[in-house]
Amino acid sequence: MLILFIITVATARLITNLNKGWKFRRSDNNTWYPANVPSTIHMDLLDNKLIEDPYFEDNLLGIYELELHDWEYKLEFTNKEFNYDINELVFEGLDTHADIYLNDVQILKANNQHRTWRVKIQNLQVQNTLRIYFHSAARHDIMKQLQDSPLNLPQNFTYSRKAAYHYGWDWGPRMVTCGIWKDVYLDQYNYGRIISMHARALEIYEKNVVIEINIETYLINVGVYTIQIYFKDLDEIIINNQYPLNIINTKLLYNLSDIELWWPIGQGQQKLYKLQAYLIKNESYVDYIKITTGFRIAQWIQERDGEQTQSFKFRINGRDVYLKGANYIPPEMSLPRALKNPSIYERIFQDSIAGGYNGLRVWGGGQFEYDIFYELADKYGIIIWHDLMFACAMYPGTDDFIANVQAELKDNVKRLRIHPSIVLWNGNNEVELGWKEWGWQQDRVNQEIVILQQWYDSLFLYAIPNILIEIQPEIFYWPTSPSTSANNVSELGSGDIHYWGVWASKHQIENYTKFIGRFNSEYGMQSMMDVNNLKKVLPKSYDLTFDSPIFQIHQRYFQGIPLIQEYLKNYTNYNLKIHSFLQLTYCSQIIQYLSLQTAISSLRSAKPYNMGTFYWQINDLWPVISWASVDYYGCWKAGHYAAKKYHSDPVITAKQDQDQIQVFLVNDNVLNYTGNATLLLKQYNGSLVQSWEYKQVEISQSASKRILNYYVPNYNQTYKSLYLQMNFYCDQKNCDYKGIYNFGRPKEWQLQKPEISYTLQGNTITFLSKSYAKYVYVFSNTDCINLSDNFFDLTPDVPYMVTMKEPRLFNFFSYYDLLVNAKNSDILLFSFGVGALIMYMII
Repeated sequence: MLILFIITVATARLITNLNKGWKFRRSDNNTWYPANVPSTIHMDLLDNKLIEDPYFEDNLLGIYELELHDWEYKLEFTNKEFNYDINELVFEGLDTHADIYLNDVQILKANNQHRTWRVKIQNLQVQNTLRIYFHSAARHDIMKQLQDSPLNLPQNFTYSRKAAYHYGWDWGPRMVTCGIWKDVYLDQYNYGRIISMHARALEIYEKNVVIEINIETYLINVGVYTIQIYFKDLDEIIINNQYPLNIINTKLLYNLSDIELWWPIGQGQQKLYKLQAYLIKNESYVDYIKITTGFRIAQWIQERDGEQTQSFKFRINGRDVYLKGANYIPPEMSLPRALKNPSIYERIFQDSIAGGYNGLRVWGGGQFEYDIFYELADKYGIIIWHDLMFACAMYPGTDDFIANVQAELKDNVKRLRIHPSIVLWNGNNEVELGWKEWGWQQDRVNQEIVILQQWYDSLFLYAIPNILIEIQPEIFYWPTSPSTSANNVSELGSGDIHYWGVWASKHQIENYTKFIGRFNSEYGMQSMMDVNNLKKVLPKSYDLTFDSPIFQIHQRYFQGIPLIQEYLKNYTNYNLKIHSFLQLTYCSQIIQYLSLQTAISSLRSAKPYNMGTFYWQINDLWPVISWASVDYYGCWKAGHYAAKKYHSDPVITAKQDQDQIQVFLVNDNVLNYTGNATLLLKQYNGSLVQSWEYKQVEISQSASKRILNYYVPNYNQTYKSLYLQMNFYCDQKNCDYKGIYNFGRPKEWQLQKPEISYTLQGNTITFLSKSYAKYVYVFSNTDCINLSDNFFDLTPDVPYMVTMKEPRLFNFFSYYDLLVNAKNSDILLFSFGVGALIMYMII
């Protein structure tokens, strides 16, 4: 019989939420306004209509001065409980430099957005006033930089332990905010409390897994305490031991047979277990904690496999897994805005799954996320590569700064170590790269260089790994990204790489086939957001042009517009003087599609040499022109349809090197496939040049197999008229893949006029074309339509079905219409409604 000691559950510990009833003011203003905690000052100002929404039009320009002010928050609350040994105020998130007063007595000085602040209070009364005075982070940073002069850091935002992206990034606005961004509560208890609980798999053998359970408690009274652990899924108490007084850190080993392991999506089930721990004294309940976790053993394998090469691959439960996905940034400029609309997180993970991901990289210029993010990752089997919160700058290495960071890591790693989805802690994003290659050492005397290098080493090579070993020794630590993993290895031969030659250095998209590392953790291509969504944030009478200042406010990369124009010129037929803004958006998204197609296909076909691809980026945090494959409003760009197609399993894909074409079958999941592959080299006029048929082709789990290596005859004279149609079919479920490889660039293709028709039945549209049609784009004139596929190809006389969530009006055109538009003065699209044929009239 199961007995849990919960006799004094109502009185053992009392937690009173203090989120309601806050007010705020600017420090030099006597007018108080209601605040909606958790929040930021920008959210509260917007809620009270004291500022215009900075996401819209050019309103951003009007809020910059807010960062130079101090702000004060105030709460009056009642307490009627005075029978507890300990009274603590807990602030789970304060952004950032804050003085906290209770009844006009200062009780805390906070200086880290990423920390939880817990303070024992002695002056608790029946009627209480809690005040939080937030100092300007922007002014704090400037003053610290002046104090350190002439030893100036490359960016001064690193003097504040707050989200770096608040200071502006090349996809986000500058919004240096402050506020109470997580819960505030009064914690009252007797005897003690449970601080944390962690359960992990130590060893897997046969049908057994050795599990270690770690419980940390804080005890305040002399005596004997009982720790009781309840394994809910097995309906049994598995630990019931007594411990003496004082703080204890208990590690308990228990062998369990037939435990289901947690696997990433595509590799197995995402089995999660519920565990509860109870702290008991004198047969009375003192405190309890409950966690949901999964059991797995995660490793990162680095083994020499050549004179200048070393592997860098992820292994879980003894199986090597190819990781594919994207980089993730915070979903809002003010993160509490996402917390209050949690469907944002659900949508991001649904987009990840639909896009064929099994992983996300949490980027280091953001924030440690709310719990919901990690719970969804566990639930859906999305592996998390997690940066620590350092990005693109040099950081102080003083004793007080390092101590602050260590406390930050203790808070967050203890909170997050229960999540089986997190498999890597990365020290920083591009800090080592910037120090070596971005000119940060220029114009410095040698002594300054030595000090800054020592600061870097102290933080990322000693302090951080030491604290991680103490808290979560089972998780791999990677000091910086990108990085080679050992001496005497080539840049592409080990570790991970960020390849920005395409885009930032204006390299041609075809270069993706050459820059193949062991793990490509950043690369990407910008594209325009959906026209309807862009119109939401611009004035109603606004003329959509590249040249407008308002338009450029929503493009944060300093050369973004010229680079988009250059890639459009080099790859498409887009002409500013002839084509519409819709066609501009379409062409820019095609560039992103082609970029991700080329990169993902090349990387996956190179496995096991390459074992990971994370492109930049999946999401946006405001309406902007960026690298995101899904815009701020959740609209899929062409790039996300490319990710879905080229992340799929199995996939048949082509890789070109001048006149040589290679075709690969690639499979990343746990199934073995046997099927037939058909390759058709065709001309756009429909004539067949050559064909290949392969019977009973086997592609095993987690494998890449080349099935064709062909040199195209007279390539320079014929490539503009050629495309390769690739099919792989087998009897198993979801094993019918069709792909197209087009030689040359879109502006060179000698496409023929397609005659496209369609039928609509329910939510399904079936398209049919008499000739080959490229990049067929289905869209609405009012808002975005997310479909099962878009920007798709139609082969002659082969029906192709796409589904909508619900029937609605739509239009469509293909890339051929861009060519027609370039030769004629205009093109009109006449839509006669859902189910009616769209007719093309050339004038």
